[in-house]
Amino acid sequence: MNIYNVLDYGVIQNSQKLQTSLFQKAIDDCHKNGGGEILIPEGKYYISSIRLYSNMVFHLMENAELIGSSDCKDYINFNVPSTLGYLHDEYYIKAWNLPDYYAYGIICAFQENNISIKGEKGSKIDGQDCFDANGEEKFRGPMGIIFSQCKNIQLQGYTFVNCANWSHQIDSCEEVYAKDVTILAGHDGFNLHHCTNIEIENCTIMTGDDCFAGYDIENLKVRNCYMNTACNVLRIGGYNLIFDDCKIEGPAKYPHIKENTYNTHRLFKYYSIRPDIIRRDGEKIIIRNSIIKNIPAIIEYNYGEERLMQNNKPLRELVFENVLFDGITKSSLMKGNGQQCKLIFRDCEIDFKDPLNKDNFIEKDKSIKVIFENTNIKTK
Repeated sequence: MNIYNVLDYGVIQNSQKLQTSLFQKAIDDCHKNGGGEILIPEGKYYISSIRLYSNMVFHLMENAELIGSSDCKDYINFNVPSTLGYLHDEYYIKAWNLPDYYAYGIICAFQENNISIKGEKGSKIDGQDCFDANGEEKFRGPMGIIFSQCKNIQLQGYTFVNCANWSHQIDSCEEVYAKDVTILAGHDGFNLHHCTNIEIENCTIMTGDDCFAGYDIENLKVRNCYMNTACNVLRIGGYNLIFDDCKIEGPAKYPHIKENTYNTHRLFKYYSIRPDIIRRDGEKIIIRNSIIKNIPAIIEYNYGEERLMQNNKPLRELVFENVLFDGITKSSLMKGNGQQCKLIFRDCEIDFKDPLNKDNFIEKDKSIKVIFENTNIKTK
């Protein structure tokens, strides 16, 4: 494999001057020669937007730190059309103040194959909470890592802190694998819109916004991850989504940036947004062999509700299996509004203490069938 050390291209370690163009020169040379490995040695490097290409390993060596510019004007979006349908919808553009350059970030790849971002001990990417007065909600800045319409992506070993928007925007990608990635503060952890065949394991996700988000996901396996958030743990929708052997707890260590609050909202919030193409109903969504502590409410689902982004394909099945719920203090909401859905608790222990509504663990309508199999609910 060809090796391209960024220091050989004039990149200066520990300089506060932006090194973006020199990083990109090393990447472009690697691309011209059919791919290879980009080496980033120990040190701090200030950059804005860089673009990766196929057959490339982006290697952060021990104690290498990439620091995103704090000026949003330094970033670009590479003018590649996004596959997020709501970016073209007048309702959401207005509601969320979405700019036309929304899909811009620090490390980006579009319509490429076989890319790895690999970090050694102490490696870090810092988004510096870059502020954008014209961005989403009039303050969110660039994404962290963007993979759009890519195949065979591997992410491993690095820590991402203080992302100004989603740490990982991954849309319309196939064969994505992440291991030993840590995400701290900022906004969402992993966003997986329109993605297929994803495995994420041994990750720590402690965010100010959703840990996992995305709709139209197919074949997702999340194993042995720790999750902590000031918003929703899982705001997701799709088919065959499995969360196994995870520990999830609140309240959050890092705040929700807009609200400056630390309380976790809920464990699961269904996601199936109107403007996008959704391939299947929400089904085979399973959370199993996990510990859930101090999450106030388990579920929020009210099919057809635009505000909740639950007005495309409905949820059909959600299963909890061998899960310990400790410290649930609010009722869950499950309303299918005419669309049938099964909610299954199998081999679970549930500690539910809502002083105002102690006898109503789930507020539901006739569309929802709740099944308890060998499950114990403690209300005292």
